[in-house]
Amino acid sequence: MKQNPTIYKIEQEYNFTTVVDGVLAHLLVNKKPSIVRDIKLSDYDAKLIVIQSSEKESEWAKFFPKEYIQGISLEYQIPSILILVNTNSGIFSIIGGAFYKYILPFLDTSYGLNTYSRIMNPVQDEIITIKTRGVTGLRAGMSEQFKDNYRLMDYIKFGKIPTELKIKLSIETADLYFSQYLTNRSPNIILNISSGFNINKKLSFQELGLLVEILEHIEKKKADDFFSSYKEITNKDTISDSLKPAVINELFNKRANIINNKISNFDICYPNKIEDFYSADEYVIKLKEDKRKYKEIGRTNDKSEILKIVLVYLNTENFDGNLASFSYRIYNIYIYTYKNGTKKLILKTALIYHLNTELYIKDLGTYIYLDSKWYKLRGIFIKEMNERCSEILNGQDLKNKVLNEEWIKKASGKRENESTYNDRYKKENYLVLDTISPESIELADVMYIEDNTIYLCHVKYGFSTDMRELYSQIISSARRLKNDLKDEKNIYLRKVYKSLKTKNKNRNLTEEEFVNLFKESDSIKYVMCITSHLKNKPLQKTMNKYTSNIAKLSLIQCYQEMRTEYYDLSFEVIKNDACF
Repeated sequence: MKQNPTIYKIEQEYNFTTVVDGVLAHLLVNKKPSIVRDIKLSDYDAKLIVIQSSEKESEWAKFFPKEYIQGISLEYQIPSILILVNTNSGIFSIIGGAFYKYILPFLDTSYGLNTYSRIMNPVQDEIITIKTRGVTGLRAGMSEQFKDNYRLMDYIKFGKIPTELKIKLSIETADLYFSQYLTNRSPNIILNISSGFNINKKLSFQELGLLVEILEHIEKKKADDFFSSYKEITNKDTISDSLKPAVINELFNKRANIINNKISNFDICYPNKIEDFYSADEYVIKLKEDKRKYKEIGRTNDKSEILKIVLVYLNTENFDGNLASFSYRIYNIYIYTYKNGTKKLILKTALIYHLNTELYIKDLGTYIYLDSKWYKLRGIFIKEMNERCSEILNGQDLKNKVLNEEWIKKASGKRENESTYNDRYKKENYLVLDTISPESIELADVMYIEDNTIYLCHVKYGFSTDMRELYSQIISSARRLKNDLKDEKNIYLRKVYKSLKTKNKNRNLTEEEFVNLFKESDSIKYVMCITSHLKNKPLQKTMNKYTSNIAKLSLIQCYQEMRTEYYDLSFEVIKNDACF
């Protein structure tokens, strides 16, 4: 009998005894009786742990009326096993059945991807499927499938972090490392890569031992930087001493903005469970007060409200008077996630693991905190990204043809806000659409009409993490407009017009005239309107002076996505010398 096992690795900080004792203690707390045996896998000492599970009733057992299933058994049994293998390079783990959650606290969840990066051949390895985590934009995650001969080197993109891969190894790599598993009937090696490493072959017990030997050898090889534009940060001292405190400090400093519904560079998602979390029915927020005592502090069916609910509670209870008090509570807040209108919990973990953000830390650089892991854009990609941003801006710059007003200071000496700036376009050939957002989608801040061409301008001061929000606004607007123009009723555009008229901003246009502007125009162009926020450092010429990788990725991805899926995207770099 053969199996198709996935091999995982235990974090280096744990020794063999600690892991075995920890797993057994976890099973005991969860009242899972188990059997432990010493075994040998190849020449390695190993432990086999089996959970003794009785038969369980299938979820279908209560679905049918009783008379339909009388005399039918709807019970099943899930064998749960764990093999821990002690090697010179660390502890390997093979998991079967429902054992994953009991070993998860000890796993190196980057092992599979890191191992593949040591044997990859970007020019010849073929991608079959890939799942990625989005750093910017509306796509939190993406799953893509490819036809034959789609090479890895053709895929690597800014703004995406690979999380799962199915790869067809090059013939040379397969023969070099895995020749023992090649046959005439199965001449290729397909890898399934995520937190674990799987060669997509059924193996005997002896062949499994050989695979562990091969993986131990592969660990000695240097990882290839080409695998991702991001490097994962795994140094525990850096994370605990600098990065984690920086997240809490940033949240503490920005709490008022979040409470007041201003743009935030924080997103919320359960790590690596994007679909389950985003499609949930309800989120319950609890504060851990004691070892097993949790106090409910709020609930919502809108995931975007979670962080605001947390921060409002901490403020109301005076728990945010200083950073220490704030930090203690943040680390003890948990999110409970429910789905399908039931009381059955599908996800639960601490708020700190839900947080996603970008941070700039002086003397250390810019980091991405995503799905409870830390990443930093590799130096070679930063240079390429800066060049690409400058190239896009220089090539698509309207040179203040559309927005020609300079951003200024008010009489108080403070810089005018975006709404005040937009209102200066209440003049011929312009419509100010700022704050008009039917269906929570803003068509534009400012609309300009010239020679039967419509320019839809989205305005943002500065070039920082706020660009992520601007990217999302533009894509949402373009998608909704494109769909609305396919519909004869033009429901969305008519809603925009009604709001314009209510606010006396329609400039004597009738509803039909407004809608026909779009239906009869020769061209619709979107314009991303931005400024520098550093004195004497124009965006196109000094892109390397701006620290936000999120801003740069947002610019690149918005440009690419708009041109391939929606409308042309141009840029206006608004003059703002008077603001300094």
